[in-house]
Amino acid sequence: MTDKDPGAEPEEGNGAEPEKGTGAEPGEVSDDTRSIPLRDSIFPQTNTFFTTPKFNQGLPPDPLVIRVLSAIEITIAVTLFAGIIFGVMYQVLGRYFPSVSWVGAGELALLSMIALTFITTGYLVGRNGHIVLEIFDEMLAGTRLFIALRVISAVIMVLTSIALAYEAWVKIETEWGRLSAAMHLPLGVIYIFALVGFLSAAVHSSFKIPYANRPERKLDIGEMEG
Repeated sequence: MTDKDPGAEPEEGNGAEPEKGTGAEPGEVSDDTRSIPLRDSIFPQTNTFFTTPKFNQGLPPDPLVIRVLSAIEITIAVTLFAGIIFGVMYQVLGRYFPSVSWVGAGELALLSMIALTFITTGYLVGRNGHIVLEIFDEMLAGTRLFIALRVISAVIMVLTSIALAYEAWVKIETEWGRLSAAMHLPLGVIYIFALVGFLSAAVHSSFKIPYANRPERKLDIGEMEG
């Protein structure tokens, strides 16, 4: 009695073999698939906080005077912003609960907003956060004339800020006798914030002159987060 012919041995691993070079388990996306560019996608590439470089990366730190001045300005600005939030929310609360309403809530929010605008002038000027017209910047980029343009712009900004600071000083004296309608606050107080803001702008602009040959620091909202 002879043994039966077992026939052909079954092939190991029935089914299609996994593609070589993917290095991914079933159900996973390989690194090669992730690296495929989105050239065939109908959606454009979106730059987010995680895909773009950090602002001001690689720039030398600001001088100690600028850092201290900026910290003071941001502290005052955050306090004034809290005054805006408190004034607006208290004014809304007073509409639903007339017994706790305060007529000065709206005025507090308004005056805080004006003071906030003035006190952050220097901080924005130092970080190019103000509105500018870059007409010759692209034309002169990478040349010595570009450095000269930055120096001239800084000098003009210093002179303009000093002139505005002088006008704010005059307005402090002339408007101190006028009181606000609700809080009876001297209106000259607002111009104190203007005086400090314009003097700060002059200081920030003056420090740009000796550092005109290095990249300018840009406004980073993350620096203002407390």
